[in-house]
Amino acid sequence: MMIANYNNTNTCYGYGSQYQQILTEHEELRRKRKVNKSDQIQELLFKNRRKIHNEKMKLVCGSCYLPKDNPDKPLGEDAHFICHNGQTIGVADGVGGWAKIGVDAGVYARGLMNNANQTAMDMTRAAAAEVNPRNVLNQAYANNAGVQGSSTACILSLNKERGALHAVNVGDSGFMVFRDSRCLYKSPPQQRMFNCPYQLGNYVGYDRPKAALEFVMEAVPGDIIVLGTDGLLDNMFPSEIEDVLVAYRGSGRDCKELASAIANLALFNSLDKYSVSPFQMEAQKAGLEHAGGKIDDITVVVAQVVASSSFTTPASLGFGFERTDTKRKREDYIRFRN
Repeated sequence: MMIANYNNTNTCYGYGSQYQQILTEHEELRRKRKVNKSDQIQELLFKNRRKIHNEKMKLVCGSCYLPKDNPDKPLGEDAHFICHNGQTIGVADGVGGWAKIGVDAGVYARGLMNNANQTAMDMTRAAAAEVNPRNVLNQAYANNAGVQGSSTACILSLNKERGALHAVNVGDSGFMVFRDSRCLYKSPPQQRMFNCPYQLGNYVGYDRPKAALEFVMEAVPGDIIVLGTDGLLDNMFPSEIEDVLVAYRGSGRDCKELASAIANLALFNSLDKYSVSPFQMEAQKAGLEHAGGKIDDITVVVAQVVASSSFTTPASLGFGFERTDTKRKREDYIRFRN
């Protein structure tokens, strides 16, 4: 990713290189299909609204972070947070181009997400009716002043009273909403040119929070939201995540395990030089040659909308896939392909 060329405990950011085994049946999930043309939409209004009978809802969340192997940056350049009390989640991706001048943009991304998490918690303590993600982004950005680097950012919250999802996004991180295992919506990326996203930063010419696209949409119990950095979005089509949701439904696994499964499949795709990826397709549109996936830090946050009155345990989420505690090194994924 290029630099733009201008003239608490809830916070989670991963480190290390631990990857779960990808099961053999995942191979068939590697089908590549181009799904939905929702990049033309900024606010999704559903024509056939379902009546929720004023039932309050909540988000149940889990995450997985797989930083790429880099001994100089064991934390990678991605960051994310989950604020359970504030029903707010977010991801950020530090722009790797800063490494050319000796700056670790991951520091900026982690600071931004830590500040966002703290702001969401403060809003919750203040008994705010809703954690407004644009206000969260504005305050997180202001509190990150003076930090070198730049990053993308995507923050999403659930208004439990109105049953609405509210999100803001700057750059090429983003989110998808799935209903009945089908991709209902995918947020559009913001890029000035191929692989050069809009990015928040403290220097003249960099983007400010006001550049963020804003989204409001209806939520119903059972909806699944997947937030990700470009390490996910460059390596997986929405249809592949649909296949994962279908295959994993029924055995009561939780959002953390689902996030891990999606992230590991994105990792597998990133190392595959023989299969078409979203990144390859975008490169071709820009007149560039690129084969296969894109090796990058991969962050996935999965949230499911559940009715507050019916929530009991993570098993009620209904995800179904085989558990495996086997750890596999990155090299094994290359051999797995063969």
